[in-house]
Amino acid sequence: MSVLWNAYFKYAKDPSAAVRGLVEERHFSAALLGYAAAALCWVVFFWIGDGLSAWGLLWRLAFFWLLEVTFGYLWAALSGLFLNFFSDSNGSSSLFVVLGLSGFVQGILLIFALFSAALPWFTPLAALAFVVSLLWRFSFVVLNTARASEVGLAKAFCVLCFAFVPVGAIALLSLGTLILGFSLLI
Repeated sequence: MSVLWNAYFKYAKDPSAAVRGLVEERHFSAALLGYAAAALCWVVFFWIGDGLSAWGLLWRLAFFWLLEVTFGYLWAALSGLFLNFFSDSNGSSSLFVVLGLSGFVQGILLIFALFSAALPWFTPLAALAFVVSLLWRFSFVVLNTARASEVGLAKAFCVLCFAFVPVGAIALLSLGTLILGFSLLI
């Protein structure tokens, strides 16, 4: 936790040096904590008023954490492969850390969910908050991937988007398989 606290203040002074420091040291625990923060944000955003039991909350939190880590692993592996064509970057492990740290950016969903629980007239803006949080997280990933691997923003954007295509295809095929499997059981 002290690593993240120190990195926060280093990031305020010099973002490029802070990101390169976290990536070069490959703080796997900080990345996993970031994925856990993103999972918590997803759970609170989608199920804040549903009266979940402690078991239901832990189950959903574990599921979304595993989903975040798996998605981050696949996206980092493919992005690292493509990024190695353009630079002498640290590879997939550095991107895994950057993607994990982007989970802290997802905190805007947590804040929005708490505000919408307190102020019901705030709820219709949920779709906008969802899109803004995803765009903010993606821009954080692009910016810090460019900083960590020392490539331009356009190359970082293209590499991340190009690597997202197979990961998105895997997600859609998995979802289709689940739906087909459940429809055959019913």
